[in-house]
Amino acid sequence: MSKETLSLLAIAIASIALPAVFLSVSVVPSGQQNELDFLISGTNTCLRFLDKNVSTGYIPFKTGVNEKWNLTIECTEMPTPNSWTDLYIYNGFWNGGVNYKCVSEDLHPILNHIESSQYRVRANRTFTEIFGNSTPKSYTLFLIFPPNGAGTFHVKLARVE
Repeated sequence: MSKETLSLLAIAIASIALPAVFLSVSVVPSGQQNELDFLISGTNTCLRFLDKNVSTGYIPFKTGVNEKWNLTIECTEMPTPNSWTDLYIYNGFWNGGVNYKCVSEDLHPILNHIESSQYRVRANRTFTEIFGNSTPKSYTLFLIFPPNGAGTFHVKLARVE
């Protein structure tokens, strides 16, 4: 074969192989956070994570680079008008329950990394907080359903434009 034929063959092979490599890179999923809007409800006999049967609600979400997300938790039902539940935060994405509910026994592998957020969700009030900055980050907020009656929470997570 001549040098010209080898050169044309090399160009033809490269032009076929390069798009295949490019396409395989471009199909990586973006992993974007979807907006959330749901109700969770539950009750307990105890208000402690250490009891393995305590019913817990959770909200897992993540923020991307320079994204801001508004989390709103509206308490629509509590056992008494002065009741509340504390919010706890885990710096990571945890989704080990079903329909945003779990029991505290499910949380034992990450329990040492769950911290009080110093926020309370009170009866007939709305908690709101904006999450996100220039760095991608994952969060999971937990709340323990109140003892002695049902607690119902309307949770919304929406991207701030």
